[in-house]
Amino acid sequence: MKYRMLENKKILLFCQYFFNYENKIKGKMEELGAKVDLYNEMSIKSTRDRALLKISSQFFKKRTEKYYFNILSEVVDNVYDYVLFIDCEMPTEDILSMYRKKMRQAKFCLHMWDSVENLKGISKKFKYFDLITTFDRKDAKKHGLILRPLFFCDEYRKKDNNIVNFEYDISFVGTIHSDRYKILKKIIKQAEYNSLKVYFYPYLQSRFIYYFYRIIKSEFRHTSIQDFKFEKVLSKDIVDIINKSKVVVDIQHPAQSGLTMRTLEMIGMKKKLITTNKDVTEYDLYNQNNIMIIDRTHPVLDFNFFKAVYKELEKDKYEYYSLGRWCLDVLGVGEC
Repeated sequence: MKYRMLENKKILLFCQYFFNYENKIKGKMEELGAKVDLYNEMSIKSTRDRALLKISSQFFKKRTEKYYFNILSEVVDNVYDYVLFIDCEMPTEDILSMYRKKMRQAKFCLHMWDSVENLKGISKKFKYFDLITTFDRKDAKKHGLILRPLFFCDEYRKKDNNIVNFEYDISFVGTIHSDRYKILKKIIKQAEYNSLKVYFYPYLQSRFIYYFYRIIKSEFRHTSIQDFKFEKVLSKDIVDIINKSKVVVDIQHPAQSGLTMRTLEMIGMKKKLITTNKDVTEYDLYNQNNIMIIDRTHPVLDFNFFKAVYKELEKDKYEYYSLGRWCLDVLGVGEC
């Protein structure tokens, strides 16, 4: 990849603030030569409001329009080459129309790292964008979008995979949602029965979420609040845990078929992965020595997988799934 391919380009970036990925994207674009103004795509912050958002964004229409109008008043005199939205869950059509009229010279780009099904009303907003990419292969095919899988950040880029003595045979660090905890319990039971060394960090955004799940999810009925973690793990600490692990577990949301960020991070780390995502076989990164696919309902571990030697991918595949290449592709500078 050529260095500083975004030299002197000005980018207005709207991205949900999520595990600091927004700053990693901004930093990489600036490393490539761009001037980036970053704003949170979300006009809300509380857990309660996020829960209401899943029902309808109309609850926050006035607040969101005021939020985006205030941003526009700050940046209206800037001449942007690109306006990039990640997901675009909260902006209304009126907001997008207003921004397009005020920034006629800019190329409007949308990248979706959630599925169309999870983003209510998103397809109505497609007409406001010049380029739309998605991480979901099925959404790309169904809606005529450009497939662009996610990425791994630089801290997950590993030159070799020569660790022999791992501290953990199997590990998981991630947010508990949907049926994740139910699947994890079954995996942990099998791993411990076979004397594997395990590390699991089941994260919940708040104690409120825990008690809410106690009511609606049967697998939470006999749990204790001490079984869960409420502190986010720093990226460098996640890298350290993964580095000490022979195999990493990832369970995608059941409404998504796109490759998760964790899947791509394992490519960068040259690490073996256990995943529920059967769609991974459709990508050029798949190798059965490296990736084990398990069933969501009846997850069964194949313990021969832990003995198989990791097979490295071709160099150009590692480059394709890097953050730098992703930044270029979602702006239409690279080739998806």
